[in-house]
Amino acid sequence: MPERVFYHFTKCLFRLFFTLYNRLETRGLDNIPKNTPVIVASNHASYADPPLIGCVFPGRLRYLAKESLFRVPLLGFFIRALGAVPVKREDSQRAGAVMKNLLYMLKNGDSVLLFPEGSRSPDGRIKPLEAGAAYLSVKAGVPVLPVYVSGSFYAWPRGKMFPRPSKLTLTVSRPIYPDGVSENERGKRTFMMNALEDSLLAMEAEANVR
Repeated sequence: MPERVFYHFTKCLFRLFFTLYNRLETRGLDNIPKNTPVIVASNHASYADPPLIGCVFPGRLRYLAKESLFRVPLLGFFIRALGAVPVKREDSQRAGAVMKNLLYMLKNGDSVLLFPEGSRSPDGRIKPLEAGAAYLSVKAGVPVLPVYVSGSFYAWPRGKMFPRPSKLTLTVSRPIYPDGVSENERGKRTFMMNALEDSLLAMEAEANVR
């Protein structure tokens, strides 16, 4: 019970911070599937992305974070409360170990957060995607939920110690399901990869027009 209370407190605290400091706007939250685990696949341009997505998502998201982040005063405390799981540097370099951990979480009924670009974008633009989200979706039989965060690169870019009060917008697109798109696993993964990339790039293009 204390852990659950602290989780909700942390979530509300981050939501309040982003709303007041960054004028957070959310779109498409009704696209989030109910009563099923999902893979939230987002662009990644800032350290602000994981707590931002975590405080907006209606359920608890699990995600892997570098073990070193948990040694940062307060930050490690709060990201653990939001669902972060520490991963050692040597494990983060072994794709098999990472996929095994995430697959276990999904099959245990947890939703997970992935950044398919692999690391933070150096310029705020979407980089080529890695195949992890598509692989996990097909293996676990769960949908991928594309999410695009606009403004986080300007709010907290690489090299900055503290975030700026730049506006943030979080957009959730329609979920992508792996069922019924191909008779074989490879075909399903290819479909999921292409559909996810198309969705993220479309949201990026729309954000740049506004």
